[in-house]
Amino acid sequence: MGCFDGVHIGHQKVISTAVEQAAKLGGEAWVYTFNPHPAKVLVPHKAPPLISAEPCRLRQIETLGVTGIIETPFTLEFAKLTPETFLEGLMSNAPSLAGVVCGQDWSFGCRASGNFRTLEIFGKQHGFTATAVAPVMNGKFKISSTTIRKMIMDGEIPVAAELLGRPFSLFGNVVEGEKIGRELGYPTANIDPDNELLPGNGVYAARTRVDGKWIDSAVFIGTRETFDCRQHVIESYLIDFDGDLYGKTLEVVLTEKTRDVNPFPSKEALIDQIKKDIAQIRGLLTTDHQA
Repeated sequence: MGCFDGVHIGHQKVISTAVEQAAKLGGEAWVYTFNPHPAKVLVPHKAPPLISAEPCRLRQIETLGVTGIIETPFTLEFAKLTPETFLEGLMSNAPSLAGVVCGQDWSFGCRASGNFRTLEIFGKQHGFTATAVAPVMNGKFKISSTTIRKMIMDGEIPVAAELLGRPFSLFGNVVEGEKIGRELGYPTANIDPDNELLPGNGVYAARTRVDGKWIDSAVFIGTRETFDCRQHVIESYLIDFDGDLYGKTLEVVLTEKTRDVNPFPSKEALIDQIKKDIAQIRGLLTTDHQA
């Protein structure tokens, strides 16, 4: 049980523990989660941007060996349930429940009044086990969605990938832009992202998935200050690619940030920098391929 925003390696440990327990019992492992994230209902003004787009989050969970996912609609009415009423409803819908696995600090029920101890006592009374999984540590700090969000927003992509247990991806449809990249000789795919959480402004080495194929890419995130354009954009230049991308849904996997976004004195100066960016990114991704 949990929200599992980002499905980072701490979340993966909770889910893998449930999968292992179910296998020993000859049973099934299901993930019980919520949509939308409870914070978006309870404190929408404080709710953080989600790390993973919803289809991506569900796909990530499915890869962990579970039988299925139960995604409960989280509403204000649902949030008013006492911990006991919530668990009684769970037992009613899953009478053969053998065990529940959650994070050590998981809370549930009205005003988060239920915790692992609540779950453990209820389980003993109703014949199922309760398991609390300790946080996964990275050095001295606990791996959390909050930490990962900060890393991504700060452009610390390799660190975020390490904590997620996989590369960070952007998903979105290619939409028509102002064609500034084409004017510069480097036509880009202008992406309307499904993600709520976006990396900090900058130029990134990346790979873009098009029709099942991964293509080395240079990604620009930010505003085009050289052209006095204040619209925030995400543009992917697919290296050595020639094709029509309008209307396609792309996945862009970021590898690392290569530089900040800066205004340039002229279009020619910007073109020179783009050439340097692409040469640098080619080298980074070639090295990455070889590794």
